[in-house]
Amino acid sequence: MDHENDADIVLLDGRIITVDSDDTIAEAVALKDGRIIQVGNSHDVKHRIGDKTRVIQLQGKAVLPGFIDAHTHIEGIADYHLHLDVHIPPLKGVDEILEEVKRKVQDTPKGDWIVGQGGFGQPMPSKEGLDTVAPEHPVVLRRSAHNYVVNSKALEMANITKDTSDPPGGKIEKTSETREPTGLLTECYSLLPIPRNYETRKKAIKTVLQEFIQNGVTSIYDLPATTDGIRIYQELLDSNELPLRLRLQYTITQAPDGSTFPDCFPKLGLLTNFGNDRLTIGGVKLFVYGVPDNPILNITQEELNRKVIEAHNAGLQIWIHAIGDKFTAMALEAYERALKETPKKDHRHRIEHIGNRASTSTLEHLNKMKKLGIIPVPTSAWIYLGLQMERKEKRFLYRTLLDRGFVPPGNSDSLGAMPESINPLFSIWCAVARKTRRGEPNCPEESINVKEAIRLYTINAAYSGFEENVKGSIAKGKYADLIILSDDPLTVPIDEIKNIKVETTIINGKTAYQKQ
Repeated sequence: MDHENDADIVLLDGRIITVDSDDTIAEAVALKDGRIIQVGNSHDVKHRIGDKTRVIQLQGKAVLPGFIDAHTHIEGIADYHLHLDVHIPPLKGVDEILEEVKRKVQDTPKGDWIVGQGGFGQPMPSKEGLDTVAPEHPVVLRRSAHNYVVNSKALEMANITKDTSDPPGGKIEKTSETREPTGLLTECYSLLPIPRNYETRKKAIKTVLQEFIQNGVTSIYDLPATTDGIRIYQELLDSNELPLRLRLQYTITQAPDGSTFPDCFPKLGLLTNFGNDRLTIGGVKLFVYGVPDNPILNITQEELNRKVIEAHNAGLQIWIHAIGDKFTAMALEAYERALKETPKKDHRHRIEHIGNRASTSTLEHLNKMKKLGIIPVPTSAWIYLGLQMERKEKRFLYRTLLDRGFVPPGNSDSLGAMPESINPLFSIWCAVARKTRRGEPNCPEESINVKEAIRLYTINAAYSGFEENVKGSIAKGKYADLIILSDDPLTVPIDEIKNIKVETTIINGKTAYQKQ
């Protein structure tokens, strides 16, 4: 008997949400040698069952393509696992944060750093409050990757005084009278001499990757923060321990000493998509500025133009971090100049965070983006935060983007400030329900339907990384990256979508996670 066409795995009698161009719902799918070899009804796919085929009876359960997180920070999330958790909630206020720090002090040798992670916009203790509970330990408490508060010992160990100048793109807040640092820092994390243990960070990164897999994420477009992170990924790949697919987008930034890393990257001769199906180079990311409530310019228009033209001509995909009309306009000018100098139709350059907030000018910018072929990348999980809005201001323009023909990719953009964001089902719920953590509507007119929201984290995300031909939908010839869900997101009540669990994650035709 000829067993050449037998599948390694066959999934039968389910609701296979294929995310193809017709939104087909199939019943069964067959996998072989890490690829999908057949999709259709159970009767037809059963012919792929051989003596050694593993058969999974779905009993009506939903199957989706593996989720793709198209912008996140694995190292930052890993660091969060090593930090003291001071999120509000579940903590009730500053006094409880200080109690947590006080407890940590008792278990930490004098002089060792204590790093805590909170959430966007939450209250934090003052420098003086931290000094009271930790006079002999340097302490830094992060609201996000951009904003944090430190105590006097941390300022002392970092040699930050009233005479210290702001680093490029950063801000050391000082009192108006004495010019002494208040303890509030923006984009100054690199100034803090916090020691990093390589093996401890490697273990934390492995834990984070498994958490993504448990949430159904099979591919990540990551922004490596350090050379250690890049080395860890390569070591995991070499030892066959890299459990999912990684695409690396190198950030070009200027360090406090004026050096850049890796400013030379466009000159190395490496192209977007260099690598293999597990570890691939995506391209480069540039910052126009850092964080919305502290709009500090990181780069001049002239320098941005130069870097974009250089990376574009080197064949690299470019992401530009830009929030707000002024900075979006800078990004668009740079892209327009590069494309005029070297026209290229399928560049798929991106603007990260466009659409998170909007004004009349934003809509004009979208017209230009469409003309230039730029991909917008908002983050739907942040709908839940309910950030303060100006009157008449819109936020998270998913309906507008889809109606204009854009293909925004799903992403968590996480560094630990919002732990729930690494779950794509939570972010899908956010894009559909449009509710804040207080249950208030957040621009409900920008809501999209469930099928559209699923596409953010599947085929749209794949497109944003030139990978729509190998992942992002369940189709013959694509990677065998699938997830089995506890409930069907197309049929459960909308508010139940965020509670759906991933029961099985299959990557490259092998079970990477099985819910116990």
